[in-house]
Amino acid sequence: MVYNLHITTDEAGALLELSDSLADQLEGVVEAFNHTIHPAGGYRIYETFHLDADGFVLEGIPFHTGHKIAHALRGASSLAVVSITLGEDISRLIEQYNKEFDFITAYWLDKLSNWALEQLMRLLKQELREEVAKDHLKITSHWGPGYCGWDLKEQEKLLPLSGADQWGITLSSSMLMRPVKSMSGVVGIGDQVIYKESGCGDCRLPNCAYRSLKW
Repeated sequence: MVYNLHITTDEAGALLELSDSLADQLEGVVEAFNHTIHPAGGYRIYETFHLDADGFVLEGIPFHTGHKIAHALRGASSLAVVSITLGEDISRLIEQYNKEFDFITAYWLDKLSNWALEQLMRLLKQELREEVAKDHLKITSHWGPGYCGWDLKEQEKLLPLSGADQWGITLSSSMLMRPVKSMSGVVGIGDQVIYKESGCGDCRLPNCAYRSLKW
């Protein structure tokens, strides 16, 4: 699904903690940002999976998430595999500003992208929440490779289950997603699950592309 997502100059200024004196300069950056991101994503729900103390098995594929994520999925009777992206253009724009040594603009765009990615995940989870609520079910938050010690290499097994190819998401040899501003994960579904927001405090991934997010 393609999403309509944008940020105002006032919202961007607050997010970046900028003074009003930079409003004129920021306005052009925000306009370019809103025209360059192409938010898209989706999920696939799997009605049958096996959850144990340290991971789960989905479509016959074992995933070793570690105890913390397995515990967060406790009570789930089905599993949604999700993927989202802002598209490749915003990454190219950030790279362009870095090459031109305009590191401030590149930083602003990078932080705005991380904000947008998190908002996009929230929108996706809200859609999923509303869908499963029809059957009186609830959802957990999202958890993905890189969180809580879940090996990033398992991204290779997880991403195809989300239908990420529809949004042009691929993996590099180091298991990083392309476009860079993309995310994937799993969301538990059930009538006994508990929603606990996931965040940077749950992740041990060094040099994370999204570390500047405000959680």
